[in-house]
Amino acid sequence: MNEPDAIHRRGQALEDEFFHRVDEKLREDLRKSLERNTAREHLAAATGFKNQELLDHLLDAGFEAPTLAAMALVPTVFIAWADGTVTPAERQAVMSAALQRGLEHTPSALQMIESWLHKHPPRSLWKLWKEYAAALNAAVSPSMADVLKKEITRQAKVVAEASGGTLGFGKISADEQKILDEIAEVYSK
Repeated sequence: MNEPDAIHRRGQALEDEFFHRVDEKLREDLRKSLERNTAREHLAAATGFKNQELLDHLLDAGFEAPTLAAMALVPTVFIAWADGTVTPAERQAVMSAALQRGLEHTPSALQMIESWLHKHPPRSLWKLWKEYAAALNAAVSPSMADVLKKEITRQAKVVAEASGGTLGFGKISADEQKILDEIAEVYSK
């Protein structure tokens, strides 16, 4: 008679352990969901965007409110990588643009840019920048959109001209020009 009690207790212990693991998983999922919602709210407050899909794309790419400033430099990073490698002059031009934007006060954003210069960022980051820039362009006044376009284009050209060319001719490669054209296209919509 003792044996069925032992089996019953063992079965009950296994059942309790199973439900304990399920409860832990549910608590962890809830915690992650709450953290993501909080991060999404912070991004929404920082950007003024209400588009949940865009905010989720930013979060999925590793952006948070403090690192969002790095998004403005994505075009310069892709220009630097346009020819397959980042030259020291291009790296310097991108980092100079970051410092001009005050990113030395945001180490996490600066670190993000440095990592992109060290290892080619995924193409999905370029797609995300285009989505972000289009949303930002639509959210601001036409005069502010023009200022943004001019500044982003100017910074990208500085990086493109940082390396290459002979005697000042041909400084912008065909691959760099393609990215400059994509930037212009984003702002023409």
